[in-house]
Amino acid sequence: MGISYPLGGIRVIGLEQYVAAPDCTLWLANAGAEVIKLERPGSGEPRRNYLPVVEDANGNKAFGGFMIYNRYKKSLTLDLQAEKGKQIYKELIKHADVVVENFAPGAVDRLGLGYDVLQQINPRLVYAAMSGFGRLKEFSGIYSQRPAFDPVIQAMAGITDQIGEEGGPPPYGFPGFADLYASIVTAYAIMLALFMREKTGEGQFIDSSMYDNLVALNAMGIMIHSFTGEILTRGKSLTFQAPAGVYKAKDGSYVALLVANELLWPKFCQAIQREDLMENPKTITGSERFKNKDFLNGIVQEWMAARTKEEVVGTLLKYGIPAGPVQSIGDLVKCPHLMARKMFVEFEDPIAGKRKFARNPIRMSKAKEVPPVSAPRLGEHTESILKELLKYDEQKIQELRKEKIV
Repeated sequence: MGISYPLGGIRVIGLEQYVAAPDCTLWLANAGAEVIKLERPGSGEPRRNYLPVVEDANGNKAFGGFMIYNRYKKSLTLDLQAEKGKQIYKELIKHADVVVENFAPGAVDRLGLGYDVLQQINPRLVYAAMSGFGRLKEFSGIYSQRPAFDPVIQAMAGITDQIGEEGGPPPYGFPGFADLYASIVTAYAIMLALFMREKTGEGQFIDSSMYDNLVALNAMGIMIHSFTGEILTRGKSLTFQAPAGVYKAKDGSYVALLVANELLWPKFCQAIQREDLMENPKTITGSERFKNKDFLNGIVQEWMAARTKEEVVGTLLKYGIPAGPVQSIGDLVKCPHLMARKMFVEFEDPIAGKRKFARNPIRMSKAKEVPPVSAPRLGEHTESILKELLKYDEQKIQELRKEKIV
């Protein structure tokens, strides 16, 4: 794609399934990398049949659960169980810069296609292995061989324990959160490895553990426990500031705010017309406000309950207090600010028609935006990749099809 794109000229092999690795390679594709997604002949990866689904007049189906993480990519079907399929994969590795893989622990090694093998073929290869609990033997733990999905990681990393009401059960959090956060961190690690390769000429192995990633994201709770011995859990404040959180307005909607420091506190008191709180012993300092947050929250809630969401936000912003409404997905897709930021992109899919997706949020002044391309049909690019990249002739490709290698 040339120098107009940050990753123009970088070729990525996606040995990927479900969410974490496909989303990681989507970030790379959004930056201009060529992403070749390897899939099982006949069936493809499991998310090809993930709802929601739309159907065209001819009965062809398009699944939103697949399209969301596989835009901008090429699909190559390849049987990695067969020796010929393994050989084709190794030939692809010669032309690759990056592999992103999230198969079950030990799966690629049993196939004879682990990093140790591929690194001998292409010493410049950056190999990113995404797993639930980590791959590197020198950091092996008691969970290393366990499979994992998103809700398991959220629970084990202490995220789920901080969601919900005090005394109630821990609910499942934001769907896909562990996968999506791990995907971004892994893409960042790939950037570091590619930058390092520019200096050393060598690739390397990236060990990205979803468990590690979410524990790192839980840094605030770990710090608070280290300093105070307190364990943050459902119903306990994640900050040592007040007022902070979500409050109900007159119209039944909710507004979020945080009075984060002593500079904002007098302004907040003026905004809610309670200047007396500036000298009240219960609220005169940040530590006292946090200690007496129930007292303060009652005052804030009473003020909010007499005003609509728009009145609350307008008043607080007038006094320089960061505040914003709790918005639904319906609010987001109609948000004039997001529209001005061009945060939505529409794709024309041959089956699904025109569909809207959230856009890559990164803005770079000298990088072009990759043109929108919908998710590929299963094996859509198999023939072109074999012909143009590996220089196979038509007869050889037909033989591979007959043997169901591709």
